[in-house]
Amino acid sequence: MKFRLWFMKRFWLVLFIYTLVLASGCDQASEQPGATDAMKSEDYGAMESEDVAQAPARERSLSEEATGAQEKKLEASPEEATLSILPMDVSEAASDRMLEYSIQLNFSSDSILESRKVAFEVARKYGFLSSSRTYAYGTQQFQATLRISSDRLYEALKELEAAGKLKESSVDVTDHTADLVWQSIKLDREQLRTLRRQALQNRTNAQNQIQAENLISSSEDQQDQAKFEKWKIRDRVQWATVNISVQGPEAATEIEVPKYGNAFINITNSLLALSYWMLENILWLAILAVIIWKWRKIWNGLKRLVGKDE
Repeated sequence: MKFRLWFMKRFWLVLFIYTLVLASGCDQASEQPGATDAMKSEDYGAMESEDVAQAPARERSLSEEATGAQEKKLEASPEEATLSILPMDVSEAASDRMLEYSIQLNFSSDSILESRKVAFEVARKYGFLSSSRTYAYGTQQFQATLRISSDRLYEALKELEAAGKLKESSVDVTDHTADLVWQSIKLDREQLRTLRRQALQNRTNAQNQIQAENLISSSEDQQDQAKFEKWKIRDRVQWATVNISVQGPEAATEIEVPKYGNAFINITNSLLALSYWMLENILWLAILAVIIWKWRKIWNGLKRLVGKDE
């Protein structure tokens, strides 16, 4: 009886503790989803901020990868890459400079006539033709020198891209600004010197008139030379020089059949020349033939003559 009472007390105590444990476990389970959602929202916000912060770097990396892929593509297939004459516009900040442009363009084309037509049309529209050479024997080739107005040089070069496939392009620029300034200084100085010498000539006596006249003449020559140099600088700056070289298709190897008729003609000419020479020297040939034919008798006769003398 005592054991039953003890067991019942312990049973109810264990049941009460077990009930409390289950209740606390349910409360923790009900609170855990909210905490999980909060953690998820915090993680999402952190990831979003990291994505926003890393977006420029990611865009830069993507652009670099695209550029690298494009460069690899051009390196893998160079025949698909196009070479432009002027890859960028010339800066307009140097418009006050006296710049002389000298341009060399090398093309390859399947039709020399079409390339020449394009070059002549550009020369007609933007300047004038300085020289032109066309070679049609063997590998066709076309060379030309154009003088193009510097104000319209870019448009002319863009149209020249139709002359063929560009192989090589070089642009050389010479700055003549300092030369032009120096020629202007020389011109002003010679003008002042001429005025001073003319004033001096009016005050000199008759004996020094010749010397004064020579000095004035020298100053005038220096003025003319300075004006001419300024004109040459402006002319070179105003008109750019464009040298064009177009390489045509390679000529196919052909079988060259010699003219055999020329060989027979040469043989006939040689025989006629030989007969003419023999007729011209027949006397000496006859004497030489007799000597060779009778050389034994001649030799014996000479020996007998020598023996009698002894």
